[in-house]
Amino acid sequence: MSFPSNIPLSLSELHALSSDILSLAGDVSVDASWYTKRLSVSAIYASAEVVMTRDSSPDFSDTEAFVSRRLEDCEVVGSKISAVTQCLGFMGSTAAGVGRSWGLRI
Repeated sequence: MSFPSNIPLSLSELHALSSDILSLAGDVSVDASWYTKRLSVSAIYASAEVVMTRDSSPDFSDTEAFVSRRLEDCEVVGSKISAVTQCLGFMGSTAAGVGRSWGLRI
């Protein structure tokens, strides 16, 4: 699937696989996170396949460790994004409150 002529089919299969993985995991999101979750799963899966091609450890334990680290990275990045979003929301509501206290119609 890595030949240039196979890229569209490969991406389509990767999208379907990531959707299946998340559906089987119980994901029922219908917001923007639907796209980011599938993109994250696709990136982890594709990179794990590349790592697996060079893995000579018993039972592919190095690949399993790689996937575990990538999932941890995803959780860390997700929590940081959530914290930044929460902070920006707080700053926005504070700015709106200050504006109202000055008599602005917000």
